[in-house]
Amino acid sequence: MKRILENLLIAFALALCALCAVQWVRESRLHVEIKKLHGTIYENKENIRSLEGIIKDLKAEVTRLDGIKIELTETIKTNRQEIASLTKYSEKLEKDVETQKSQIEVYKAAMDKANENIKAQNETIRKQNEQLKQLAQERNDMVEKYNKVVQQYNDLVKQFEKLQADVAKQPPAPAK
Repeated sequence: MKRILENLLIAFALALCALCAVQWVRESRLHVEIKKLHGTIYENKENIRSLEGIIKDLKAEVTRLDGIKIELTETIKTNRQEIASLTKYSEKLEKDVETQKSQIEVYKAAMDKANENIKAQNETIRKQNEQLKQLAQERNDMVEKYNKVVQQYNDLVKQFEKLQADVAKQPPAPAK
């Protein structure tokens, strides 16, 4: 009986060793898995940090672009007001040209050219509304065109005033 108990004790000891070996292998695998998970968590945290930085940059860029959009929208409004006032003034001058058509035929062509320039500006403004991405460059072009038109328009007004002065100096034409 003593021999059976010893063998039984040895069997239990061997079984316990086998169980410890199995648990040791399982624990080592689990440690490897935990290391992988820690690495994944670290990578995810790094990704989150970089994405948060990108989001912060994008928010700043959106805010900047919104400011530019508001500024350009205000510029468009003022340009429209100026164009409207120039259009009204141009119409008034056209009426004067019609009453004195026989004397200022050359100036009529210049007025038509000024009207074409104003229409070109209106078309440019419509295109600006459709193409916001190119708005800054087109705005610079529009200001340049506008300056040319204003210069031409001022020259036209000076010529028109000179013509009025010449007409005022001439005696009235005899009635037919």
